[in-house]
Amino acid sequence: MRHLLSTLSLLLLGLWLGALVFFGFVAKVAFDSLPPLFPNHPAGIHAAGLVVGGSLGWLHTLGLVCGIVFLLFTLVLSRFVHWHSYAPQALLVMAMLVLTAYSQFSIIPRMNTARDSVGGEVTAVAENNPGREIFDHLHQQSTHVEGAVLICGLVAFLFAGRPQKIRGAF
Repeated sequence: MRHLLSTLSLLLLGLWLGALVFFGFVAKVAFDSLPPLFPNHPAGIHAAGLVVGGSLGWLHTLGLVCGIVFLLFTLVLSRFVHWHSYAPQALLVMAMLVLTAYSQFSIIPRMNTARDSVGGEVTAVAENNPGREIFDHLHQQSTHVEGAVLICGLVAFLFAGRPQKIRGAF
């Protein structure tokens, strides 16, 4: 049971990390490929943003599910293995969950409001437009938060290779 839960926990963390990395490629492909297909460049940027924004919502959902299940498995594992064996991973996954929830439920809704305030196509308005400035700031904040989630996940994944002390073993 312990080995199964450890393996599943590691797979959940790996799935979340893989999705984060893949999302970066999806964003690049969307912003490189879609705008040239539109006669109006801002409309192409807007289309790419819709693809990336929708993908980000799914990424966040996947991350929240993986993180919660990871923590549940960790609670069960704490019956077999000393808590300090999993504490660093659990704390990092908790940080990932908090950051992901912050992005999904705070940053993204405010980005959508800022985008809507400029008529939907952010790049169609001047850079000094207040709505665009807010959007650009939130976009940068979102990028930093996703980067922090990735770093926390990589460090948590590295902790998975540490030896674990089994309860009752010397």
